[in-house]
Amino acid sequence: MALKGELGNISISDIANLLHLNRKTGMLKIRKGSFSAMLFFNEGDVVNAESNENTGEIAAFEIFQQAEGEFEFIATPPHKKRLIKQTLHDLVLESARQKDTIKNLRRAVPKNYMIFSATIDTRMETMEDSFDEDTVHLLTLLDGTRDVDDLVDASGFSEFKVLTILTDLIDKRFVQPLNIIHLLRYEELTGFLKADDVAYVDRTLYEEWKAELIAERKLKFVQVRTQQGRIGVLSLGTKKELGDRILFTDAAAKKLHVKKGDQLICKPISKAPDRDGKKDEDLLDDFFA
Repeated sequence: MALKGELGNISISDIANLLHLNRKTGMLKIRKGSFSAMLFFNEGDVVNAESNENTGEIAAFEIFQQAEGEFEFIATPPHKKRLIKQTLHDLVLESARQKDTIKNLRRAVPKNYMIFSATIDTRMETMEDSFDEDTVHLLTLLDGTRDVDDLVDASGFSEFKVLTILTDLIDKRFVQPLNIIHLLRYEELTGFLKADDVAYVDRTLYEEWKAELIAERKLKFVQVRTQQGRIGVLSLGTKKELGDRILFTDAAAKKLHVKKGDQLICKPISKAPDRDGKKDEDLLDDFFA
């Protein structure tokens, strides 16, 4: 299906409905000035969205609020990560209702890759008396290793609901952000005995991570997120005097579609994600098959 043109006489919701009815798989790109965004479809269902600043439902709400700009649909392989569970109809309705609310939520949690930990003991017996069931559930997940996207996956809540609960907890000072996210500059790992599943960071940075994540016995992996939204997990190694650099092989860089000097969003994790029952194997994985 060739679909390209200007918004105005046709709306984003009209285009999305057309793709939904025809059960299309691919990416709908929207651009107006400095704003650019993508809406991902798997067999007609909206499964994810990305904009300049946001991902998931919040990005989808931004997209549906656009009245002008250029659009183009591109057929692609199915999108791997499903952050949006709402129906298309519900997304369109929510985008109108939540326009002002989203701005307030993003003041408290400006980026989805932020990580929070609870400042109260989640084992207290009075927890259920002090908070509603959903808030208690989210608090138990705030272990200092999960970012917003991870919380959405682990809780089963919508992105909007997670942000709403987090914002309320932040206002009440029951949770705090952790300073473990770093922008590191990619450089190629060279030499003998190099492994494609290992990344090296500065030893001082590793010790800072350990101090921040005091409950973690051993940080074994690093999650790498590119500016284009691709994510990979690599085994974590350390070297002296790397500064703001992260080193891994050219083979791993090609999988992530990064080149020398690219800035990567990096965070330490204690265990690798479980994908279809396989752990510690094939850790580097793009969004697309």
